[in-house]
Amino acid sequence: MADTTDRWQPSPQLRALLYTDFDGNPADPDDVIADALDDDGYLERTPGLTEILQDENADPAGRLLACCALTSWADPLGYDTVIHAATHPDDVAWRGQSADRFFSQDDTFGLLADAVGSSADTVSERGTADRRVEAARALIALADRFQFDRHISSLLTRELVEACQDEIRSVVEGGITHLASGVHIPFDLGLQLALLTVAMKKFDEERANDAMLRLAAARPGERALRELADATGSSLWTM
Repeated sequence: MADTTDRWQPSPQLRALLYTDFDGNPADPDDVIADALDDDGYLERTPGLTEILQDENADPAGRLLACCALTSWADPLGYDTVIHAATHPDDVAWRGQSADRFFSQDDTFGLLADAVGSSADTVSERGTADRRVEAARALIALADRFQFDRHISSLLTRELVEACQDEIRSVVEGGITHLASGVHIPFDLGLQLALLTVAMKKFDEERANDAMLRLAAARPGERALRELADATGSSLWTM
């Protein structure tokens, strides 16, 4: 979850909700979120996390964790919060509360992408499949401007790719133009675009192949070229 500094500590309420397992023992939030799906344990933790998420005066890192948990559980408030964050990316209170280890850039949208992706098994039970798709669309639409790194793959499952074709096409086109402009980009946009163009092949192979060629010409970086090579089975991309 959030890669916060050693000085950050969860509030007592958040510690009880996401840092304590269902036997009352200290635990990692990722484990608590996963275990909460067993025997509908998430129902016990949802009200408290809803309170934290909706409290504008609460610790931003805590609100981010609450949003990730609720979204992972296919909660409608979680999805709606992701959609709002993605459509108002510069106004999100928790931006900067988590950073990746490679570029030291904000990776909060990547965490939200993982949460949306991991909620697949719960949407039918909760009747929130449409909201999940909307959340995925909103996040994918950011991928030419904000860091996701490999987290974008969480949104590129077959069912989401099918539902987000327009967003993928648009982001790939905008992203290649941005990359080709030569402007400094503080994250690995090339990798994100490579992953998206590979996903595009599932529904528009001709356009995807053309996008791959243009992406390679824009000097997307070694990681991106390796993705293209792996996806096509050709080492020519890396030569």
